Amino acid sequence: MSMLIFSYILAGFLFAFSYYLDSRTEGNTGSFTGMTMVSAFIALLAGLSANLIYTGNLTISLLLFRFSLVCFSILSTFLFRYALSIPYNTSNKFIRLLGWLAVAGAGYMVFTSIKAVGLTQEGFFTISSVPFFGIANGFPLFVTVYLVGIPALTVLILFFRAAGIRSRIFRQRLIFVAVSICSGFAVSYFLFRLSASFPWALPLVPFGLAVMLVLVKQAISVTTLYDRSLATATIINFVIINGAFSALTGLVAAAILTSVSDIRLALVLVVLVTIIMLFLREVVFTRLRKYIRVGVDYEADLEAALDSLDYTSGGQVVIEKAVGLLSQYVECASVDVLVSDDKGKLFTVFSSQGSKNELVLAENKAIDFLLGHSESIVLKTQAVTNHLYTDIKPDLLKIFDLGKADALILLREGHRVVGIMLLGPKKRGSDYTEYDYSVLTKLYSNFFLIMYYLKNIANESVVLTVDREIEFSGQVITSIQDNIDRINHEKVEADFITRSARKLGGDFIDFIKLSDEKYLFVMGDVSGKGLNASMSMIILKSVLRTFLAETKDFKQLAVKANLFIKNNLPKGTFFAGVFGLMDFTSNTLYYLNCGVPAMFLYTASYNNAIEIQGDGKVLGFVKDIGKYLKVKKITLNPQDILLMTTDGLVDATNLRGERFGKDRVQRLLMDNRSYPAGRMAQFICDNLGEFVSRELEDDITVLVIKYLSK
Repeated sequence: MSMLIFSYILAGFLFAFSYYLDSRTEGNTGSFTGMTMVSAFIALLAGLSANLIYTGNLTISLLLFRFSLVCFSILSTFLFRYALSIPYNTSNKFIRLLGWLAVAGAGYMVFTSIKAVGLTQEGFFTISSVPFFGIANGFPLFVTVYLVGIPALTVLILFFRAAGIRSRIFRQRLIFVAVSICSGFAVSYFLFRLSASFPWALPLVPFGLAVMLVLVKQAISVTTLYDRSLATATIINFVIINGAFSALTGLVAAAILTSVSDIRLALVLVVLVTIIMLFLREVVFTRLRKYIRVGVDYEADLEAALDSLDYTSGGQVVIEKAVGLLSQYVECASVDVLVSDDKGKLFTVFSSQGSKNELVLAENKAIDFLLGHSESIVLKTQAVTNHLYTDIKPDLLKIFDLGKADALILLREGHRVVGIMLLGPKKRGSDYTEYDYSVLTKLYSNFFLIMYYLKNIANESVVLTVDREIEFSGQVITSIQDNIDRINHEKVEADFITRSARKLGGDFIDFIKLSDEKYLFVMGDVSGKGLNASMSMIILKSVLRTFLAETKDFKQLAVKANLFIKNNLPKGTFFAGVFGLMDFTSNTLYYLNCGVPAMFLYTASYNNAIEIQGDGKVLGFVKDIGKYLKVKKITLNPQDILLMTTDGLVDATNLRGERFGKDRVQRLLMDNRSYPAGRMAQFICDNLGEFVSRELEDDITVLVIKYLSK
């Protein structure tokens, strides 16, 4: 009787699951929600019936058992109708009428032929029934029709419909739903048969319904195709390769243990054999990679190829190589590239199909929706099946139609569209899979770099000379400086200077206005040199503003930035700098030290400048940076001055090899504290120029914040 508690727990779970489904916005969950609710009643009524049998109230127990069977018949007919309606959510009045007639027949069957329920002396449940219209005993007939017959017919219909449907994603859904129904009813039927020997199993029969419903929910939620070749390769890897080597290792180990009398020697030999077998397995695994995709993928090769693109070779060469890589690894039949202009339009700059298209951003709701929901990669299968895109589906499909595409990559800078890449169908006629979606998402930063480069080439903002990389990087840095919410508040004076060594580098500074009384600033150095560093810088700037729209937690912003740098920017990229939050209502600065090399505070009351940054953790090295970051707080008073610099300033050396150093920065702060913030930054940079007496070897950024009043 103690097992009955699981029936009530199961009923509670199914009621909660039905509420969850009902709260979803997806339009075609109504019938599925109904099935879940009916399953909850089946579990509840079956549990109550079994409970009453144990207490001796056989009359009410029989009534509840009959109602649970009627609910089971409703579920079977619902499943049958559901199999005919998905994936397009169609409805047929005749099928609906036929279903309710089947339910009525089930009700008549259970109330006229099932006469009693009870317990034997051994504790087994008994169900007494009489023949139904002389065909067969009522309960076995009910089981044959509603527990086996209708579900089996439902599964057959799903498989037949899957064979005849053209859409691969819908075919996959139908097959998954069929497999889910088979799994659920198989579990229920197994528990029912088990109850003949173990009476505690009978109340658990509805557990199979929960299994079925959860699996069906997952099946209809899938919006991308599973990679069959990868699944096959995984089976080969784990079943054949691992299985064969494991079996062989086991046989050899058994032979050693039975033939060697010295147990210590035998164990040593077993360990050696295991190591040798593991080595041989890796050799076989590596060899097979050349002929079959055994658990490996194209992500690493595509990433390496994209990283090696030479952006000094000109726009046409860059795009042709990039398209060639996509064709080779992703196996897309075509690629269309559209970039944005200053008039709010997207226009084609490259098409392997030779097409020319334009798209007015303001006229397409899908673009604004994708920007608002931070969606950058969309597959056509998702556009068709994902309920998230229901309201914008026509506009979204129009974008796919521009390039007869099956995959879309939206490149954005914050809420501004940089461009769109449209990838055509797969060469072999297959659809894009979950794996393709994952790779395109992970390599987004590479595609952004390509698109941003093409946008500047298309707008002729880069002069194509031998020094075109320098000019392009200068454009990037200038564009970043132009899109800053400079602090404009009566309490403070803030200014900065950024100088790039040969206009190539990754020094980064940004101000973001949160409200009239709050400003966020980020300053630091993105590792690397040249174009890659510049592009990493602008990508980081873009994602920071995107993350800021998603989280209001100051520390969490740095944590998310760290994870993005670690997972999305080129390997080895890191950010050394500071995150600051100015709150003028409380005259407070909150800051996170993320490896800023020099941060000084001049306090007017003590007439002294002290170094305040302490130890900091650079972003991009570890995945979980949160436990290493600590928010610090400073209360600012009139005439207090904050001065921050990147490592290019303090690490600069003169012709004699002497470092500029922090001490010199500290003295310059004290000597020039009476000047405005902009002049202070300028004096420090000028002093550096005199000190090194040559071109800068690294980028420098100096930020000065001078507090004026409370």
